[in-house]
Amino acid sequence: MIWKSIIGKLWATIIALVTIVLLFLTVLLLQFFENNNIQQVEHQMEKIGGKAAYMLQSSGDQKAALSAVSEIANVYDSGSAVVSRDHFWLSPSGYNHLPKLDRRFFESNPILKKALSGNQIVKTQGSFPVNRDGRHVQEKMIIVGVPARTADGRGAVYVFQSLRIIQNTMDQSKKLISISAGIAIILTTFFAFFLSTRIGAPLRRMRTAAIQVAHGNFDINVPVVTRDEVGELAVAFNKMRKKLKENMTALSQEKEQLSGILENMADGVLMLDEQGNIRASNPPANRFVRSWHFENDDNPSRSVNHTPDLLIDLFEKVAKQESPQIQETGVQGRFWVIIMTPLYDRRKVRGAVAVLRDMTEERHIDELKKGFIANVSHELRTPIAMMQGYSEAIIDDIAQTDQEKKDMAQIILDESKRMGRLVNELLDLARMEAGHFQLEKKDIPLVDFFEHAVYKFSKLAKESGIALSMDTDIRKDERFELDPDRIEQVMTNLIDNAIRHTRKGGSVSVGVYHVNQQIRVSVRDTGTGISPKDLPFVFERFYKEDKARTRGKSGTGLGLSIARHIVEAHGGEISVNSKKGQGTTFLFTLPDAAGK
Repeated sequence: MIWKSIIGKLWATIIALVTIVLLFLTVLLLQFFENNNIQQVEHQMEKIGGKAAYMLQSSGDQKAALSAVSEIANVYDSGSAVVSRDHFWLSPSGYNHLPKLDRRFFESNPILKKALSGNQIVKTQGSFPVNRDGRHVQEKMIIVGVPARTADGRGAVYVFQSLRIIQNTMDQSKKLISISAGIAIILTTFFAFFLSTRIGAPLRRMRTAAIQVAHGNFDINVPVVTRDEVGELAVAFNKMRKKLKENMTALSQEKEQLSGILENMADGVLMLDEQGNIRASNPPANRFVRSWHFENDDNPSRSVNHTPDLLIDLFEKVAKQESPQIQETGVQGRFWVIIMTPLYDRRKVRGAVAVLRDMTEERHIDELKKGFIANVSHELRTPIAMMQGYSEAIIDDIAQTDQEKKDMAQIILDESKRMGRLVNELLDLARMEAGHFQLEKKDIPLVDFFEHAVYKFSKLAKESGIALSMDTDIRKDERFELDPDRIEQVMTNLIDNAIRHTRKGGSVSVGVYHVNQQIRVSVRDTGTGISPKDLPFVFERFYKEDKARTRGKSGTGLGLSIARHIVEAHGGEISVNSKKGQGTTFLFTLPDAAGK
């Protein structure tokens, strides 16, 4: 509405001020005109009375003098009366319609009778009781009395006039003033509206620009039309918009940077408000919250914004002590360390930031380090003990025959070779993990290579009562670029493991296929299989199945770890699938970037 706008308010203010001023001036002017008219009438009537008194005193003909006084009074719409000791004369009312006054009227008024008793000119106005057409009414009049000396002694001449004549004059003045004031107000209205529009138009443009800025449009510009205060306001607004755009751009970039950092952090980050509700989080933190609800909550489908009880308890502790707190917990088989730091709002805690660090891998590495020493010690202790024992037997001549000495020496040789293999494999694994290992790729016939790798184990498989076979869809003349020694090492390890973990009457099948621009090799057995809890660790160092499920000698536990590094060095992947009691399948792929 216009009344709620600055234009309406400014227009109404100007009109109100002008109206008040005009009303005040009108009242003052009317009062001034009324007083001035009355003063002029009194002065005029006093002059008429003085002239009449002079004529009565100097004229020998009283009737002529009285007639002249009556004519003069009638010219000014006034009536006259002469009061002396023995006579009373009242001028005819004529067209003036003045009331008929009697001698008693003048003598009974305390002010008017002073003109009879002394030489004082008297003036009075007001409402007087008079006789008009036989009726007693109140008539507003102004009366001037002038002392006069008549033929029969001291008297007075009274000149009177109805205030209705003065009121008619005042009504005409009021009408003129009112018309003038109305015209002034109308002109002021147009001027005020024009002025308000001139001021309001740029303000409306600035309001529109401010709304656009509030909605994020910082490119809008307010035109500077004038050089007054409104123009300076437009210049200041444009400067503010430009600075605000720079600040918002900087804030947006900083927000994007922080968001990118949070989204890509390995650690989980949660922000809690003063009630402990989650206000911001990143993907690792969301995974922790979902896992916690799944494991500990009766309603695991709760939103990731629902704060776990563990974090609420820790937040209460942080808010109470106003210091960072650290807590360790396990969720869904993973180990987490929670570091919660309070956020302050002047003097009170307004929330907290929690950093959730998944320490599962670190714990696993620590366990591997401890297990590495134990495994190496265990793997070395057995051959060293056997070598020591048989050496002492030979030295102490416990062996009676040359054959027994030869068997003992053979055992010592086998155990020393086993120690050598262990050391070599450890060195190979260390070089692979350190990145100091290079492939020596060659262009070889693919089918012949894998047939040779499988054929090496045909005798062992036959002696173990296991059916060993190979299947391929690759052409006989197809060639492939790889490191033959390293890939043969991988095949040897996988086929040897398959045969050792397969019971008599079982089977081991090798498949070599060309699928989706890569070579896919699988080694499948019908052996004892691997338990689900051991599957994630089969490619770790020193991983070995329980000896109760192995046939003959077990390996060092480093073969699968080395196999994984060799395949990954070729740019491929290796995986395992197994069901307990149904067998195991190892699958690795090699990219065909150099295939022919």
